[in-house]
Amino acid sequence: MTAAIEWAEKYRPSTLADVVGNKKAVHDFRSWAEEWLEDIPEKRAVILYGPAGIGKTSSAHALARDLGWEAIELNASDQRTAGVIEKVAGSAASMNSLFGGKRLIILDEADNIHGSSDRGGMRAVSGIIKNTQQPIVLIANDLYGLTPTIRNLCLEIKFLGVQSRSIVPALRKICDGEGLQCSPEAVLKIAENAGGDLRSAVNDLQAAASGRKLIEARDVSTGERDVKENIFKAMQKIFKSTDPKKALEATYGLDESPEDLVHWIDENLPVQYAGEGGDLEDIRTGYSYLSKADLYLGRVKKRQNYRMWRYASTLMVCGTSLAKSKPYRGFIKYQQPSVWRRLGQTRATRNMRDNIASKIGEHCLESMHYSRSNLLGLYSRMANDEASAVDVTAGLGLELEELMYLTGSKKASKKLQKIYDDARELQAAAGGREEAEFFKPPVEAGGRQKTPASGPAGTKLKTPGFFSEAEVSGKEAVSSETTETTAPVSSDRKQRTLDFGFDNVQDSETKYGKIESEVPSEVPSKVPAEVPVEIEVPAEVPVEVEVSSEVPVEVEVPAEVP
Repeated sequence: MTAAIEWAEKYRPSTLADVVGNKKAVHDFRSWAEEWLEDIPEKRAVILYGPAGIGKTSSAHALARDLGWEAIELNASDQRTAGVIEKVAGSAASMNSLFGGKRLIILDEADNIHGSSDRGGMRAVSGIIKNTQQPIVLIANDLYGLTPTIRNLCLEIKFLGVQSRSIVPALRKICDGEGLQCSPEAVLKIAENAGGDLRSAVNDLQAAASGRKLIEARDVSTGERDVKENIFKAMQKIFKSTDPKKALEATYGLDESPEDLVHWIDENLPVQYAGEGGDLEDIRTGYSYLSKADLYLGRVKKRQNYRMWRYASTLMVCGTSLAKSKPYRGFIKYQQPSVWRRLGQTRATRNMRDNIASKIGEHCLESMHYSRSNLLGLYSRMANDEASAVDVTAGLGLELEELMYLTGSKKASKKLQKIYDDARELQAAAGGREEAEFFKPPVEAGGRQKTPASGPAGTKLKTPGFFSEAEVSGKEAVSSETTETTAPVSSDRKQRTLDFGFDNVQDSETKYGKIESEVPSEVPSKVPAEVPVEIEVPAEVPVEVEVSSEVPVEVEVPAEVP
């Protein structure tokens, strides 16, 4: 005995013309796809977002069939790490199908690419979109579950819940196809109970038809599926109802925790109570109850006692409802909590900042936290200086977006693009960042960089942090106190190495200010005073090296030097 086929799959629309509702969204979607028939459009990917069960994924597959494209889908049941996405979607995005047509890459539930199982997935998606030669469709319930970088790269098309009057004809069509008799009252009841979710309506119809050929209204059970109350309808009842009991009941079916609900009320309370004919005293009273509710939420976190949620919910909902001195009428467009939007908008920026700080920390042998707090500002000034921007970009291995962040640029100008291209050429000439001898400063016990000591011929004189390396080959005896030498410095930029354009610490301090944290003054490098060594240092700018005889440093001494 074979399992029954789900009607939602059996009657999935085969063309865009069969998609129920959302005519404008479907039209915009097809218009974007038709741009691919002529050339690669400005927006290489599209985001179809909206509630579940309204036809987003079905529209993507229907479009592929309409245009004769091959559809390649990655959904939530697949592992979606960076490697998997690049292997499946990346390879598909770079070549045509077997018969020369387009490939439509569909990434379902793209807003759920999070956690360790999908590590690096979002970054991989962003990279594929930038370079794809094939159309890409991202399906999401929550637009703000995607990073700002991805949203900026894509065309956004919103799908709305399907109205019950549009669901009714679709259900009747299925009844005809299954030879099922269904009363008008039963069809309408199923459609209204769906809450705009066409897929759920079809599933409810199939459940009601189990073992029957005739469906009456009494056969339709509204308790088979928990229809969650819409948060916006709940806001209406909280702010406009004068009955606190009804306001509280409106929150029972919400898919929102009290910790989320308090943000919704906080965001919309002043908008509702400060409108036309509003009363500031109502706002004060409402926030008084809201602050008490927040105390209970804090105790929930501190004591892990979730029974206190009920007290918090009662205070925030009933208190806000009772705070008004009169009923408020008129339409108010309730807003999603702005704190969530700000966090979503800044998440990519914070990730970018931490990535750069990690590269700086790796380069300077410092922690990411230390680099972010103490070195990021300095590198930003260096990246904005034409003389050192290329070397900074090459030395850290920055991507173009990271260079934009470091310079404070909102878009990739021709100047930034040239800096980035020059840095890539510099890396290629050195054999790539992984193979090139990028500066790795010496480390003291405890993890801090130490001041480089002078050494004999054949050793490298290394300056701390971001400064350039120099081969030491000159001849100069080092005294037990301070050694000052000068030598000509080559100005031939064609022969420049992968440094940051500075010849010594004093040069950098003059230009960018002294960095107190780079070399602790109380931990100078020491070499024995009695050992004469030969050194070569970039000159015309004197270099001072403080030495002492307390801690010996191993140095190479040429055989001819006693």
